[in-house]
Amino acid sequence: MYRSIVLEGVERLHLIDGEGTLHHGADQEWYPLSWQRRAGCGPTTASQLLLYNSRTYPELGLMTVTDKDGMVALMEEVWTYITPGLMGVHLVSHFTRGLERYLAAHTIDRTVVSLAIPKEREARPFLDEVVAFITKSLQAGQPVAFLNLDSSGIRNLDPWHWVTVVGLFQVSEGSPVMLTIYDAGESFPIEFSLWYETTGRSSGFVTLA
Repeated sequence: MYRSIVLEGVERLHLIDGEGTLHHGADQEWYPLSWQRRAGCGPTTASQLLLYNSRTYPELGLMTVTDKDGMVALMEEVWTYITPGLMGVHLVSHFTRGLERYLAAHTIDRTVVSLAIPKEREARPFLDEVVAFITKSLQAGQPVAFLNLDSSGIRNLDPWHWVTVVGLFQVSEGSPVMLTIYDAGESFPIEFSLWYETTGRSSGFVTLA
């Protein structure tokens, strides 16, 4: 394989529910209220970044989460910092400001880092630059939050949605760049290079450093 990057200790994002079922990360459907379940992908994804850091770097003093119930408690707390509006959390800045406020309120020694993908194609970073951002984050031991507003040709990626990137791979030089995504408690690949070429809206990536 030309390249294969997987978040070290990716199983630290895994959660067990009361019935013993394994989930690949959290699911916004776990929120108790209907509006939260509809609009909660942003705070859910931010909670995943915090979950991984709490389990990987316990010295940070983040909330301890051991199972689904604990994750819901974290998601509820993060909701108060990253609160969706009528359009959800459709801006990278909305996500980053809320996450920065959460870190500051809990005196967590982490920095929020983001990469915006403008709607205008001529203003976008090159694909290699975006791949480098994701690769650097994963290799540094940080999952990546991904805002996708327009899935275009990618059928297994929901539009107007935040997901968590945990891996990047490419079979050979010149072949499609693939991302491994955690969303709704499941793990699956998406053809990222096709998404990059076809998406018609702004988007972006957020991680911790």
